[in-house]
Formats: sequence, structure tokens, C-alpha cells
Amino acid sequence: MLLFDIIGFVVSAVIMVRAGSYAVKYISNIAKADKISVFLTGFLLVGVVSSFPEMFVSVVSAIKGEPSLGLGTLLGGNIADLSLVIGLIAVAAGKIQIRSKEFAHEFWLVGLVMLPVLLAIDGKITRTEGLMLILACSTFIFNMLREDNVLQKLSGHPRTQVAKNLALFAVSSAAVLAAANLVVRFAEGLASGFNMPLALIGVVFIGAVTTLPELMFSLAAVKRHIDGLALGDVFGTVIIDATLLVGITALINPITIVGISIVTLATFSALTVSSTIYFLKPGKIFTRNQGVLLILLYILFVATQLTTSLQ
Repeated sequence: MLLFDIIGFVVSAVIMVRAGSYAVKYISNIAKADKISVFLTGFLLVGVVSSFPEMFVSVVSAIKGEPSLGLGTLLGGNIADLSLVIGLIAVAAGKIQIRSKEFAHEFWLVGLVMLPVLLAIDGKITRTEGLMLILACSTFIFNMLREDNVLQKLSGHPRTQVAKNLALFAVSSAAVLAAANLVVRFAEGLASGFNMPLALIGVVFIGAVTTLPELMFSLAAVKRHIDGLALGDVFGTVIIDATLLVGITALINPITIVGISIVTLATFSALTVSSTIYFLKPGKIFTRNQGVLLILLYILFVATQLTTSLQ
């Protein structure tokens, strides 16, 4: 059974890598043709698609009466995105010149990423708090659409070309999602053998595994020298996970946090988001060495979470 899970995990991950490279190609075509910010394209389209594996885990866990598994997956995945994934992007790219104005949204990024963690400090997230998270996400997305005049740009472009690229993107994304869901399934089988609390499995194992779609999208984008698309994907996934998906999970089933150290989670959430903001300020160069530091920060997070939760 263990061998089956390992083989299934590897095969699913390979399929996800190949499908991810095609999805990046088609979504970047839309951004270039319509002169939409590639950061915003990555945020709204690729970021939403990349969030589907986490959504699958969080919604199913809430329906089954284990919403803490979903919360652990979402918040653990966010820390992985802001440290491990962004770190690997920098290592792969060598260096990234930060030019895009979208990286100046520090207030939004800090507020939206930290909001669910702060709400969970008392050990629970209620349905009312879940609704607050959903409204916060909706407000942020509306502001980004308005600032970049997305609807006007799309309306001025031939619909057939937009539809073609969106259709090909949808097919590629569907393949990514199918493979990602299998990856999550096999990872759950591997993690359950350690006999850990469900929330801890979500934070350490499933949270990291569900970052694979955005990692694959981002690495493919970096390979094509579309750095804004790569980082937009990660930020989109992080904000959607922290607000929309945690909110939906809480609406389905109010969350009670058990089996994980929420203080450790809050501390590393603050560390990762502040480090990311510092490294990705407009006008700066994001270097490979800084990427390595973020990867080491994630390793420290995993070690600390395991140590504090298993005592």
C-alpha cells in the first residue's frame, strides 16, 4: 500500500507539471493580447485555479465534520507559498527585478493573510467571522479589477481569441486539478501512517502538497521569463486561501482548532508575510540568496510545528 501511494504521488506530480506549463502558456497569451497586468492575470486566474486543491480538502473536511483539517491545510499552505514556493521561484530565476506596482499592496497582503490567523487565536472561527473573510476577499478583488480596468480591456478584444485561450487554459487547468487531487489523495495516505492529528497533517503535509499547482505554474512562468505571472499566482492563491476558502469552510462548519499550535502558526505567518514584503518591494531585486533564506524559514516552521504539536 505504501509503495502504491509513493508511485501514485510521483506520477500525479509529473502530470501536474506538464499540464501546468501549458496552462501558463495560454493564460499569458490573454494577458499580452489584452494588455492586462500579468501580475493581475496570475492573481485572478491562475491563483484561483491553483487554490482548487486546497478548496477540495477544506470543503470536504468541513462537510465531514473535521474543519480543522481544512484550516490547517489552508494556513499551512499559505506559509509554504510565501516561503518555500517564492523561495524556489527565486532560486530558479536567479534574480527577479520587481517593477510591478501591484507589489505595493502591502497593507492588503498583510491584513488579508493575517486576518484568519488573528480570528483563530481564541481557538475557533465562527460562521460570522467566515462571512467577514469572504467579504474582505471580495472587496480586495473588486479594487484590483477596478484599478486595472480589466473589464474594459477584455471587451475591446476579439471575443473568439479570448474564448480560445480561455478554453485551452480551462482544459490545461482541469488536468492540473485532476492530478492535484490525486496528489492530495496519495499524500493523505502517506501522512496517515504517521498517526498525527488531522490539523497537523493539514499544516505540514497536505498544506505543502497543495502548493504544487502554484509552484508548477510559477516555475513554468519563470522559465518563460514572465516573473509577474509567477508571483501573481502565488499571491492570488495565498489571499484566496486565507480569506475566501477559510470563510467558506467556517460557513459550512464553524472551525475549532485542535492538534496544532496556533501561536506557532501566527508567528510564522507574520514572519513569512513580512519577509516577502521586504524582499519584493518595487525597485528591488529579489535574489537567489534571499530565496534560500525563505526556504530555510519554511524548514524551520515545519520543525517548530512538529515539535510543539507533538509534545
